[in-house]
Amino acid sequence: MSGWWRDFGAARFGRPVAPRPIVRTGLLARLDRAFDEPGREQAHRAADRDAGLAPDRERPRRPADPDAGLAPERSGTLPGQGLSERAEAGQEAGSDRAAGAPVVVVVAGSGAGKSILLGQWAERRGAVLVQAEELPAEVPPGALVVVDGVERLEVGGAGWGWVVARVGVVPLVLSGREPIPVAAVDRLGAGHLAFGEDETYQALAAALADAAGADRLAPDLHLLTGGWPGLVGLAAAWLARVPQAERAGSLRQLARVDGGLQEHLVGALVGVLDAGERELVRRLAYLPAVDAGRADVLGLAEEWGAVPPLVVPARAEKEAFVVPEPLRKTIQQRLPLAEAERQALLEAFQGM
Repeated sequence: MSGWWRDFGAARFGRPVAPRPIVRTGLLARLDRAFDEPGREQAHRAADRDAGLAPDRERPRRPADPDAGLAPERSGTLPGQGLSERAEAGQEAGSDRAAGAPVVVVVAGSGAGKSILLGQWAERRGAVLVQAEELPAEVPPGALVVVDGVERLEVGGAGWGWVVARVGVVPLVLSGREPIPVAAVDRLGAGHLAFGEDETYQALAAALADAAGADRLAPDLHLLTGGWPGLVGLAAAWLARVPQAERAGSLRQLARVDGGLQEHLVGALVGVLDAGERELVRRLAYLPAVDAGRADVLGLAEEWGAVPPLVVPARAEKEAFVVPEPLRKTIQQRLPLAEAERQALLEAFQGM
């Protein structure tokens, strides 16, 4: 079975290994078409019609609310807010170069699975995948570049200038949580990235290692999460640790959650971890990616390993683990460290 949580039940240090992402063939193919075919824009509009989606400019906005299945960061809280303002004003960069090298824009909130999707695609295409804070000075000739986290760039700053200078010149995929005002041959948004019910089922079946049980629960889980990948992943990991007889009742309780569903699910999952896992998650929420050597020095080696989706392999560092950035604040609130303990942890890490 292909699924985000296919390996959830496998033992590693007494707990699940890191999840394998669902391979979303249709979205990967759509990204391919943007760089492979003539008549790209018409093809994408036809694909949208076939999937029952309105064209981008006519597609209704979906609510920016975790309980509605989408969990974007609230507007106005991000360093790149100026990008959103430019987008609303229609100030697209690179319009004069739109007929040149293709640009695809991917915009959706935290937990949409953008980084996972683009990581899969970049590996398959041999593209250069970089974070917005780590833009290369030069791009290899003929390279296709994927930039993740564009919302973190300041309008007028060097990073945003780097992007603008390459729009229409270098084949680009730009990904972020806020609208990105550049001329593009295709745009993917929340409506494209949300799971279909079959993908929600795949994630849940792999987490539970119980296809029949997942078949009964997946429709309700999909309805409650709106198919938002981050929420599906959290809920699947939580339900996998709940006794089988209690899963249906526990899932129904999500409909009565007052407040953000993501925050509730993080708290629920933290609550069913064993003591060692909880302490690992608690400390890693305050640190960047940590490898086994650093974990040993920090006294974390005994519980070292993935606790998906709260602790996952770091993309940038081999054999290192990290708490995903969108979950850090909630975990810090749920599992706070005393200030003296936090300072001691950071100083120990920085001293390595």
